[in-house]
Amino acid sequence: MPHSATDRIPLVAHPTTQSGAIESLHVQVSVLSPDFLTLGYTLQADMSRLRVGLEGVPGPADHLWKHTCFEAFIRPSGSRGYYEFNFSPTKQWAVYHFDSYREGMTPMDIANPPDISIRKAPDHLELKATFPLPISVGIDAAQRPKLALTAVVEEESGRLCYWSARHPQGKPDFHHPDGFVFDL
Repeated sequence: MPHSATDRIPLVAHPTTQSGAIESLHVQVSVLSPDFLTLGYTLQADMSRLRVGLEGVPGPADHLWKHTCFEAFIRPSGSRGYYEFNFSPTKQWAVYHFDSYREGMTPMDIANPPDISIRKAPDHLELKATFPLPISVGIDAAQRPKLALTAVVEEESGRLCYWSARHPQGKPDFHHPDGFVFDL
């Protein structure tokens, strides 16, 4: 589904990982140029009941999805391969390339790291990430990359809640092809 910079895309909790602490989670998508994307995540919640980590020195890190982490998956048109982007409220980030569904994971080194900003309040968290795309977004609608928007939110108990624009049948699986529902 095509979208514009003003779209607020709602994410929904997986039916098995609902959380009473979370009211809503939205993502605003802005394609700044054919080469840069901004994602603005807004988590409305009782933040005292969630773990979001402390802001630190920005930089790459692995295993961010084991805690609160905002994510995007981008698949080039006609490709089985895709990219995974992880953005943490700690300002750490990761980018991976997969050759196909959960196969051939390779960490990506990127020349321009994501710019991540955080705003926290007792009732919400905002994370905005601007980053270079690994592929250009062309003007031909038939050739546009596909986008999946997701998040992992950690409750104070350590329990993880999985949020996505669309969940596949069964257990939470952000890599599943059914999650790539938006055109860039």
